[in-house]
Amino acid sequence: MDDQTDIKFLKQEEFNANIVKRLEELEDKIPIIIQRIIGTEDFLLEQKEYIETAAVEANARFDIGIENRTIAFRQIAQLENEVEALQIWKYNIETKLERHDDILVVHSNQNDTQRKNHKQLIKVFDEKVIPLIEGTHGKEE
Repeated sequence: MDDQTDIKFLKQEEFNANIVKRLEELEDKIPIIIQRIIGTEDFLLEQKEYIETAAVEANARFDIGIENRTIAFRQIAQLENEVEALQIWKYNIETKLERHDDILVVHSNQNDTQRKNHKQLIKVFDEKVIPLIEGTHGKEE
């Protein structure tokens, strides 16, 4: 059994020696690894700052976009109100124009009637009134 214990002990010493050797190798690489970690941390901090700045700018642009859309919707509503007011105004003007057209038709008809009446009055005046004034009414030639 002593041989087995010795073999185990020798293997353990060899294993320990390998571990120590590996640790010494790693100790040489630790400063390089630390520098890489620090560099990575610096890079990540820069990226974080860039992302935060980009996020703030994006939010600002988003807010401006919302504000512009709000202004546009207000202007659209105002234009719709103005269009509605113009349609009412147009309706009122068209109604007044129709009334004026009706009045013009009535006046035209009245003018035509007055012309007819004037012609009849002239005819009556020439045939009846003038002979009465001249005293030739009822006399035959």
